[in-house]
Amino acid sequence: MIKIWGKLLSHDKIIKSNTIEVDEKNTSFFDMLKDLCASLNIPTPVLLDKHVYDFNLFNICIFRPDDFIDSVVFDRFVLEHLKNDK
Repeated sequence: MIKIWGKLLSHDKIIKSNTIEVDEKNTSFFDMLKDLCASLNIPTPVLLDKHVYDFNLFNICIFRPDDFIDSVVFDRFVLEHLKNDK
């Protein structure tokens, strides 16, 4: 199980956030993204290879308003993989 923190930022301030736990072996990246967007009550953005690459390499990826088909009221949607410090 991994924890993913999704946060909506507007003018560099967090306006909404949520953390979900997903089973990384049985859940695709898109399904995780879809579930997180549903929990934040926002539309699901267009997922590009760049987003998956950044998340896998840097444990973070950023979606901008241009990545959404519908208009949104925030500047960035950030996904961050929260590591356990065990």
